[in-house]
Amino acid sequence: MTIKNSSLYCVIILVGTTLVAGCSTKRNTAFTRAYHELTTRYNIYYNADKAYHDMLENQLKNREEDYTTLLPFYPTVAAHNKQLPGGPFDLVVEKTTQAIKEHSISAKPRRDPAQPQTPEFRQWLQQEEFNPFIHKAWLLLGKAHVLNGDYEDALAVFRQIQKLFKQNNNLLTETEIWMLRTYTEMGSDYDAENMLYALQSKTIASHLQELFRETTTARLIHKREYTTAIPWLKKIIEQEKNFTQKKRLQYLLGQIYTLQGDTTMAWQAFEDVKGLSTPAAINRQATLAQEALKEKTTKQVVPNPIETFIVTATPNHPTKEQPVDSTQLSNSVQSQSFQDYHLAYLKRSSFQARITDSISQQPLFPEISTPQPLPTSIVDLPKTREELQKQLEEKAAEALRKKPQTVTNKSREKLLKEREKERKAKLRQREKELRKREREREAAIKQKEKEREQRIRKQQ
Repeated sequence: MTIKNSSLYCVIILVGTTLVAGCSTKRNTAFTRAYHELTTRYNIYYNADKAYHDMLENQLKNREEDYTTLLPFYPTVAAHNKQLPGGPFDLVVEKTTQAIKEHSISAKPRRDPAQPQTPEFRQWLQQEEFNPFIHKAWLLLGKAHVLNGDYEDALAVFRQIQKLFKQNNNLLTETEIWMLRTYTEMGSDYDAENMLYALQSKTIASHLQELFRETTTARLIHKREYTTAIPWLKKIIEQEKNFTQKKRLQYLLGQIYTLQGDTTMAWQAFEDVKGLSTPAAINRQATLAQEALKEKTTKQVVPNPIETFIVTATPNHPTKEQPVDSTQLSNSVQSQSFQDYHLAYLKRSSFQARITDSISQQPLFPEISTPQPLPTSIVDLPKTREELQKQLEEKAAEALRKKPQTVTNKSREKLLKEREKERKAKLRQREKELRKREREREAAIKQKEKEREQRIRKQQ
């Protein structure tokens, strides 16, 4: 190797070493901020965001719906009672975590005496994260945890976002919307209501209105406030761009109308589901739903093709055999089994929560009332004093027989109240444990930040 080539090689190594050292996250300069923003945006976040949306599309396309209950508002509802963390969005979690670890800039920039100390500059110095793009990685990480069903991990990420990016109001609002969805899916109604109240009391940016509307609608459906949810759901259906999700929500609207007893609107909602481009499974279910609505309202029994064949073969009719149409038989059986289809809604919901007795006892379609016989006390009045005394004694004996049953019912009510108190106590204890765990996590994060700052000071 000649001296000239050797010198060139040393210069290249020196320049490369200088660039690597200059791009370290321990230095906070305009160059390092621009470098890490560019690297975060195109090297890591782009692939993570693409994987996130591809997974959403695949889950929506390959989902097998359970039409015996209300369709879940979100097609990516995680499994309940998970034992291990993780899920289909692990790749997104891995990439966003990598972006935060490698490209987060928490070091304070060196102050330039020549730069004027304006209020905007002082406020900028108060922030704890200086990578201008890293907040998107944080938010995507929290969303991936939600879709994996790891709700506690998601809430930890969202709280960290609230701590690091206090100046970014739109980011905080979007984070709170996702926290509302998280609390709803994990069944923490108290926290969900508080978050919903906080969101309703602030002005939401236009680009977040659709997300807020979707999350609020899912919350209303979860609470079974169907009358309030219907206008929100209609607005979402109008603006939904994904065709499959649009048809799912139209079918869900028909189910809600059915629960409300509005058969006319339910029929029209199921009719809107059907079409040439609609997937065959949901198209068929919409037709069956309309058949069930018709049978419920008209009280008509579907004729059995097998019975029709037997009747036509009797001596009173021509004996020419008439073959049974297998397609007609299949449709008849499906429609017949579909008559009790909507009653299942009153026992289950999209979040598998217990439904109240008052709802489960309400008839889905009111039956036609029939004249009732007059009470015995009006039809057969006692005519003599002895008959009246005998009747009173019989009623007294019957009252004594019913008394133990009344006591049993009161004991049952007392037991239910005690169980409700125990459940609330367990919820309070669980919330205390979560808050304690969150405080410990924050304390650990603060301790790591202090150690990191101490190392930075030693290196300087």
